[in-house]
Amino acid sequence: MPLFEYTVLDGKGKRNKGLLDASTAQSAREMLRKDGFYIVSLTSAAVDTSTPHRASFSWFGRISRSDLASMTRQLSTLLRAGLPLLQALEALIEQMEKPAIRRTLSGVRNLVYEGASFHEALGHYPSVFPSIYVQMCRAGETGGFLDKIMERLADTLEKEVRLRGRVTAALVYPVVMTVLGTVFLLFLFAYVVPQVVGIFTDFGQTLPVPTRVLLFLSGLVSRYWILFLLMMGAALVGYRAVSRSEKLGPVLDAWKLRVPLFGILSLKLATVRLSHILGTLLASGVPLIRSLDVVGDLLGNRVLASAVRNASQQVSQGGSLAQAFRISGVFPPLLPRVIAVGEQSGELSDMLTGVAETYEEEVNRSIQALTSILEPALILVMAVAVLFVVVAILLPIFELNQLVRGG
Repeated sequence: MPLFEYTVLDGKGKRNKGLLDASTAQSAREMLRKDGFYIVSLTSAAVDTSTPHRASFSWFGRISRSDLASMTRQLSTLLRAGLPLLQALEALIEQMEKPAIRRTLSGVRNLVYEGASFHEALGHYPSVFPSIYVQMCRAGETGGFLDKIMERLADTLEKEVRLRGRVTAALVYPVVMTVLGTVFLLFLFAYVVPQVVGIFTDFGQTLPVPTRVLLFLSGLVSRYWILFLLMMGAALVGYRAVSRSEKLGPVLDAWKLRVPLFGILSLKLATVRLSHILGTLLASGVPLIRSLDVVGDLLGNRVLASAVRNASQQVSQGGSLAQAFRISGVFPPLLPRVIAVGEQSGELSDMLTGVAETYEEEVNRSIQALTSILEPALILVMAVAVLFVVVAILLPIFELNQLVRGG
């Protein structure tokens, strides 16, 4: 039966919330009134599955990858404890705090109750459960080891969350420094510099070149700051339009892989994701062709995704995966070499997991190197900018001082 989420008041006026199984909303209301509750609200606990795209929630209510990892870990624990899938889902719904997670899980639970398989129910929420999630659950249901698959999925998602966290943490300081430094300089140019330097123009003396340059920049910022903001907004909109374009998007993705420092880091991150996901899917019993199709959609770069799709076609025609990756020329040389060894030994999933761990260490070292370069570079740029402003302000003061002494 469908699940309903209710908020009621008991005889003492205490507010209670919970979930209730009922065939219809009217039945749920009658059951609550029979128990002596005053109904404040009663809504379906599930997301409408007739439109799968509606599973994508608002920014503040969306389900993050961290939420998904935590939810998967708890479901894995419940299944390994021996609970049937329906009971495990119901117990998990009661434990979740986010309404978005509860509604999604309630929708999945209702579909399973109506006879759908678990992976089919998950497929109704593509914005929440990625392809790897659905395919691994499909393999687990077919093989009868869904609890082990959920545990493996939880490990995979938690590794991805940790890796994303390290990348984000490494970029927070440079981004914050850049934003604060830009705001500080704009404030100086727009308000402070005109008032300070403008005093010296009253004396009729020719200002030094640095001071004149500073006044010119200050005038631009104070007069055309709206235009600058519009240009930045237009650049952002243009970037998003180019990235979504079928013709220009792959060109932009190819350029991203060639950007100094960041391009290498992006390629290593993609290699970690490809190796780890592909290895996990193969170890879970998902066929190679289907695994390649899933991985190609998750890399986030159309150049790499195209190379994976081409490799899938060659493998389906009897070709070698290692040779296909080698011919593409976009992946690190170590990847096709290790895949070739895995194909020959029959331990491809284990070899891919080893590659993922190797490149994960490479990513950690690249992040540390990038941070050690960016931080002093940003400090140096800020120091030069502030020094320029200080010199441009002090030079007319020195000249004015000499003028007063000479007079």
